[in-house]
Amino acid sequence: CAKERGGYLIDIQSQEENDSLMHFLLNTLRYKYSFNLLGQGEENIWLGCRARSDSSKINPIYYYWEWQNLDSLNEKSLITLQEVSTFSGNKSFYTYYDKYINWGEGLSGYHYPSKYEYPFPDKVAITLVDVLEEQNNETVAIPGKWITTFAQEEKYFMIDYGCVNPIKNVIDTLVCFDKTYPFGDSTISTAGFYTKTFNSFSNCDSVVELTIDFASINNEMTKQSDRLQSKELNAESYKWYNCKTDTPIEGKNEFFLVINETGSYRLELEKNGCDFISECYDFCFPTKFTIDTVKCANESITINGQEYEKKGFYSQKLKQIGFDCDSTLEIDIRDVAINLSVKQQSGKLVSSESAGEYQWYNCEGDVLIADATEKEYTPIEDGDYKVEITKQGCIDYSECVAFSTSTNSVKDIQDSDNIRLDLDNQLIVFDNINYNQIELLNINSKTIYKTDQFSQSINVEYLKTGIYFLKVISKNEIDVFKFLVVK
Repeated sequence: CAKERGGYLIDIQSQEENDSLMHFLLNTLRYKYSFNLLGQGEENIWLGCRARSDSSKINPIYYYWEWQNLDSLNEKSLITLQEVSTFSGNKSFYTYYDKYINWGEGLSGYHYPSKYEYPFPDKVAITLVDVLEEQNNETVAIPGKWITTFAQEEKYFMIDYGCVNPIKNVIDTLVCFDKTYPFGDSTISTAGFYTKTFNSFSNCDSVVELTIDFASINNEMTKQSDRLQSKELNAESYKWYNCKTDTPIEGKNEFFLVINETGSYRLELEKNGCDFISECYDFCFPTKFTIDTVKCANESITINGQEYEKKGFYSQKLKQIGFDCDSTLEIDIRDVAINLSVKQQSGKLVSSESAGEYQWYNCEGDVLIADATEKEYTPIEDGDYKVEITKQGCIDYSECVAFSTSTNSVKDIQDSDNIRLDLDNQLIVFDNINYNQIELLNINSKTIYKTDQFSQSINVEYLKTGIYFLKVISKNEIDVFKFLVVK
């Protein structure tokens, strides 16, 4: 069959040729030609090697192995000369002319040339699977090793055509600008025409002619204050990326990118099947932020590590991490407004703050009054009282306000025989009056002066113009007098 096709059964003369053959049988056939030898039940491929007897030897009889394609070899013998005898237990291997040997190994002689009574295996095959010794199940050959077989068995075989004509292979290729092209034992990085001669296993040269060009991509970039642009204007695709998040910017597929926020950006483009990725370019835009906030009047507030004790308008310079430009933070700080005034109305104390939480105290001993948590509070005894107000997380206290359970009546100072002004209208004088305490109150009922029972007058020289009240406290009686200060 091989001769009819113009070739011969394949012979193997080197490790490289053996490995190449195995790769073809196990891989190329399967993936390129969709034919898998494994699982066919015939995983031994017949090689062009046979056993011949040496008639010059009578006892014992010698056999030698040779490639059948004798015309392709300079020497007749293949690899070994093996003694065959019924009485000798020796296993002798002889190598002629340093030829390549790749026999399997084992205890039984079935898988390599050994002593046999006639007939014995007279052909050689290469195995594609592990071969086990039949008696003790030991491995005697692994894929790629040679084993002996019988000529009468039907097996697949390979035909070698040798070197008929030198092969000329012409390659015309385009390579990406940043790549190189492997060519034999060298690499090509410059466009041009190249030739190389390769030797085959059968001393048949092959010539490869290579015409190579490198794809041209202009990889220069221009950066402006708010614009990044590629000088390559004819790419097939442009993709812009945010370097910090490593995500593409949606809808940006032109050769330029307009930038309006601080960040780092890069370009990926494709041309002639080649990719180019630029470096990342930083853009920084100063920004202005505004914070409106409130604090408690008697407390401070800290913003970005800076403490503020007073209300007002402030600004901070903020460094943008990783970028050489600052941003401005404008801060408007206001105090939580709490109205701390307290009025005495209709026998009650009333807070002037309408949007807080309340807690009333007896100023004597600073004692909290249980259940006194409303805006209004009615004391059950005379004394000084104050209110604690909580508003927007802030707490503050009113001044202490005097409260009397007695009924007060406001009288004009002229209605009293015992209270009068001196001749220059600078003193209020008390004549023959028995009292425990006298208080001077402004129009808002805020106590601005107190006297004990030994005082005989109150100086009104420095009072502002307006209406004032005198509260005269005598045991359980209270009299309130009104007077007017004028210039």
